[in-house]
Amino acid sequence: MINVLLIEDSAVFVMGLRLALQADKGFASVESVSTPGAAVAFLNAHPGTDVAVVDITLESETDGLTLLGILHEAFPRVRTMVLSHYKTPAYILRAISYGASAYLAKDSAPQSIVKAISDVAGGKSLFFGETLDAERITRIFGGRENLLSRKPQGLTPRELEVLQLITSGYSNAQIASALEISPNTVDSYKERIKGKLGLDSIVECVAYGVAKGIVNA
Repeated sequence: MINVLLIEDSAVFVMGLRLALQADKGFASVESVSTPGAAVAFLNAHPGTDVAVVDITLESETDGLTLLGILHEAFPRVRTMVLSHYKTPAYILRAISYGASAYLAKDSAPQSIVKAISDVAGGKSLFFGETLDAERITRIFGGRENLLSRKPQGLTPRELEVLQLITSGYSNAQIASALEISPNTVDSYKERIKGKLGLDSIVECVAYGVAKGIVNA
């Protein structure tokens, strides 16, 4: 019997996935939290948790990808997997480097998600529905050395998204419209990106991102 923790801040998504999992007799418990801090507290209090299912775009200071690394270090017995709307190779690479056993799209069929969680609990690794071990996935993306060199330096998924849009030639107004945020928020993201990369201009950030494979030219 599998014990699952859903780390997700969409109440609607949690409700649907919880119903799907509870309908399967292979699951003993399905709990949920909406923040990284609550996830760590829950796992400390419930050492019998088998699988933690993580959304990478949590509305908190620590994004889901960074949380994967924290969980991998603090709770090595707990298998982790990602459910996300994002299908970006850079995110998949980061998830693998932080110990995730699976990466699945949120728009997958409910039965596919339920099976994936069950398979992960059983020791398998899945990426977009294919049962593949992490080392094979790493080789597909160019080897572990390339994986590590592409690891964004602490950039959150949203910051990576902003940097990619800038690299693709989007203006502040276009980025704001695409992401449904204000132009001032776009400026704030730019400042965070420069600070995390240790560079003085957003042009340098774009050049660095392309050189390291963090974003695509």
